[in-house]
Amino acid sequence: MDDETSGPPRGRWQVEPETIALRVLQTSMTDAETAMARRMRLGQTDMAAMTHLASARQAVGPSWLSARLGLTPAAATELVDRLEKVGHLTRVRDRTDRRRVNLIPTASTLIEVNDHLRPLLDAVDAVAEEFTDEERAAIRRFLAQVSAIYDDFASGS
Repeated sequence: MDDETSGPPRGRWQVEPETIALRVLQTSMTDAETAMARRMRLGQTDMAAMTHLASARQAVGPSWLSARLGLTPAAATELVDRLEKVGHLTRVRDRTDRRRVNLIPTASTLIEVNDHLRPLLDAVDAVAEEFTDEERAAIRRFLAQVSAIYDDFASGS
């Protein structure tokens, strides 16, 4: 039975304005990543891989990257080969476990990324500077809590 009164509402969900603003921001950030990939002459998956590698809090290997991107090990190996061939990353043997290989973005790639992103980051910082310290603390608290909610959602909690 196809009853138009059951199920989720058609059109916009009823959510707080901040939730809508976050969705708009998420779309803008995705558009910026697409533009960045185009500027660096990378495909979307290659750009996603470099983003994950550059922001990883510790050295990571091909298996981690494969899981993070939802790729098969073979596809991840092909991706890493491609990024290494064009000079975006290097494979480095782990110092404590020589069987392990770490993927490290090259200095030239990090410089190129910084050159592309610097105007964007400076503009975002300028907007942040328009707020009082108390407002900035509230914004950071809100974003940290929302990030935790998204992390929980992603991990299946």
